[in-house]
Amino acid sequence: MGIGNRTNEYGQVSDKPSEGNFREQFPDTTSTGKKENSKKTRRQFKKKVLSYPLARNNESPADYLQIEIAEYQAAGLKLPAFEKDTKKDSPEDAFRVKPNQDNAFELNRGSQANDFGNNRKNKFIKHIINLPMPRNVTDSQGVQYGEASLNPIEAFGLSALQGSITSTPSISGLKQTFTNVIGAAGEGLTNPNTQQAVAAALSGQAIGALGGNVNANQVLARASGQILNPNLELLFNGVGLRTFPLSFQFFPRNRQEGDVVLNIIRTLKFEMAPTRKSDGNLGVFIGSPSIFQLTYKTGKEDHRFLNRFLPAVLSDMKVNYSASGAHSTFHNGTPTHMQVDMQFKELNPIFREDYADVAGVGY
Repeated sequence: MGIGNRTNEYGQVSDKPSEGNFREQFPDTTSTGKKENSKKTRRQFKKKVLSYPLARNNESPADYLQIEIAEYQAAGLKLPAFEKDTKKDSPEDAFRVKPNQDNAFELNRGSQANDFGNNRKNKFIKHIINLPMPRNVTDSQGVQYGEASLNPIEAFGLSALQGSITSTPSISGLKQTFTNVIGAAGEGLTNPNTQQAVAAALSGQAIGALGGNVNANQVLARASGQILNPNLELLFNGVGLRTFPLSFQFFPRNRQEGDVVLNIIRTLKFEMAPTRKSDGNLGVFIGSPSIFQLTYKTGKEDHRFLNRFLPAVLSDMKVNYSASGAHSTFHNGTPTHMQVDMQFKELNPIFREDYADVAGVGY
């Protein structure tokens, strides 16, 4: 807020804009343009807590949402299966494989590098924002499945003839393939008509491999009015990332509460923005925005029932300054009713192992 200079029903008097809270909260945007890196400034950053409404008491048994904000830490590309051995003389022996350890071939996860729990002592938390419970408290979790088929010819090829039919098949290779398929199928392919159908299917597959616009089922359908059994099945296909749309209503009741709402909105906007000053290389790289940890709380304790969150990013934010349907402000310009819609997206998918030490409903 910080622009009011007259007394009215809003209840406060100020002769100067209240910019002090901005400079305390954003020390790298002072009038000198210099970034402050003193230990004192870091301590002030770490202690910055914004709570709405002002009457909130985090020691009372009330439910609320806590948002912690910290700098993003890159997960890196270290693969645990390979460890550099500095004692080796030749570059060829510089790495040795350790495949027997847990998760040896799993890359480091962003949620581990940005863990607010186990790494809290070493984590530089810049801001803590306490908000009322959102309008809709929901969580969703999904995995990806896709349809897949494997016809008998393909199955035989996998089990008995891997590599027999290549991208440039030969006539002798096709004959040997047919012979091996017949032998693998036993009596099921002793019928001459069935053998002809299989031969047609193999021919169609070979023509398709050579670049022709035809496949086995098309040849079979023309020749015998049937197709190969596709053995269609729904198979696990991958994992997905969870998103959390959250909506909050703000009704500032006095000047101090208006300042808090302004600082909450400004902080969220500021921390979700990337930076041009990444590792001192001005204009070469763009630094990642801050990381957010959401936690449902009851007083000072984590909520015993509701879902937990992995570290997340604030991917989208929308502020409606006329949430009541018409533009309405106090005398100093503070809107009387604001709505903030945010969408958070977690850094990693949820796995079974993540539930090991998590209470309540889990994630």
